Amino acid sequence: MFLLVLAVPAFLTVVGGYVVGHALWSWFAGLVDAAAGTSLSSGAEAAGWVTGAVGLVVVLAVVRWRWRRARRRAARDRW
Repeated sequence: MFLLVLAVPAFLTVVGGYVVGHALWSWFAGLVDAAAGTSLSSGAEAAGWVTGAVGLVVVLAVVRWRWRRARRRAARDRW
């Protein structure tokens, strides 16, 4: 159960980042492809995974920061 509580939010964060990154890359590549005649659409999947991983790292950093802040506040209130 503990693993599920951690894994599901992490999975949803990565998938959400993937969807956003893939969509933005596809949109941008569509604009550039039409203007320059190149093919950048093949990088959409890699961009999606990178965006998902970066999103997970950002979420973990925010959670860690808030957790440490709460611990410091609790320690300060004890004294």
